[in-house]
Amino acid sequence: MSKLAAQPLYRQVLREVMVAIEAGEWDEDESLPSETDLGKRFGVSQGTVRKALDVLVTDGVLYRRQGVGTFVAGTSDFLLRGQFLSLAGRDGVKPSVDLLGCVRIHAGEQLAEILGLRRGAALWQVRRLLRVEGQVIGLEEMLLPEANFPSLEIRRIRELKGNLRELCWRDFGVRLKDGEVRYRAVLAGQTEARLLMMDVNEPLLQLVRLARDFDGKPQVWSVAWLRTEQLAFEPPAQFGAQAG
Repeated sequence: MSKLAAQPLYRQVLREVMVAIEAGEWDEDESLPSETDLGKRFGVSQGTVRKALDVLVTDGVLYRRQGVGTFVAGTSDFLLRGQFLSLAGRDGVKPSVDLLGCVRIHAGEQLAEILGLRRGAALWQVRRLLRVEGQVIGLEEMLLPEANFPSLEIRRIRELKGNLRELCWRDFGVRLKDGEVRYRAVLAGQTEARLLMMDVNEPLLQLVRLARDFDGKPQVWSVAWLRTEQLAFEPPAQFGAQAG
């Protein structure tokens, strides 16, 4: 704690809790000690602990169960946490994932600026398809700096069903925050039309996200295209739709 003395007390506690989570002291869905016990551990008041935990709950690192305690949140996939709702009124369904590939590309000027890299820096491009009842309903492209995630293996990505958020945490120790999501109505280009098995210029719902780590550094740029003729996408509860 002495190394962080220049920060407010609650920020020091927040950082210490994050260090403990990253070290595996508490696993996914495991309850943290009580606020009183954490206060004794860090030498601060219960109110300071609560303020730190409140921030981590808001950021999605922790979650609370009323009357039970505070737990470590998982690293579940954004699109798979949402629901695909039938326009015919049936219950929402979860998609399956097909990994298309993982290739090395170079950042153009716009992507380099978004990810805080120099132009031409190496990136991993990961693409996957989403299916509902065998029908292709979505395409997602995710871009990660090679320098931050060396030796990315398609075998490992496939093991985790394309969940890069979980891979970043498990294999590289980088925990990602849920970033703001922007939604736009777009027309299918040639690549999207081919992979989604539709005609060029048919309408699609586009989702754009930038995931950062808990130091605020950009880590993963993601763009998804969803077919909406028969299914509507409902994001996870903590996200609201924002037009781009």
